[in-house]
Amino acid sequence: MQLFVYISGNPEVVPPLMSELLAKGIHGATSVDCKGMLRSIEEASDIEAPPAFGALRYLLNPEFKSGKMVFIVLRDEDIPTVREAVHKICGNLRLPNTGVFFSVPVMNWEGVSHRE
Repeated sequence: MQLFVYISGNPEVVPPLMSELLAKGIHGATSVDCKGMLRSIEEASDIEAPPAFGALRYLLNPEFKSGKMVFIVLRDEDIPTVREAVHKICGNLRLPNTGVFFSVPVMNWEGVSHRE
């Protein structure tokens, strides 16, 4: 089993990604709001963000509220399916502002149903 995590600064990709995962038979994904380091620093009243980065981010996207993190506990053999869905919906992750994903082994779990 693995925990697959996808983080995106574009929350609009999450609903179509969830639909694609469901269409591919992947269930149990969860999404949560998240903020990157610079956004968190910018919002803190006692810490100053580097001026160029903060100003540039607000100039390019003043309405930005938060990104999204999607996580799913998967069987090892489901990782390629989810990876393909992320690439199909979210694009080439080597491009800026498309997101990042990773997976880590899950050694213990309870409550995860196994499809046979």
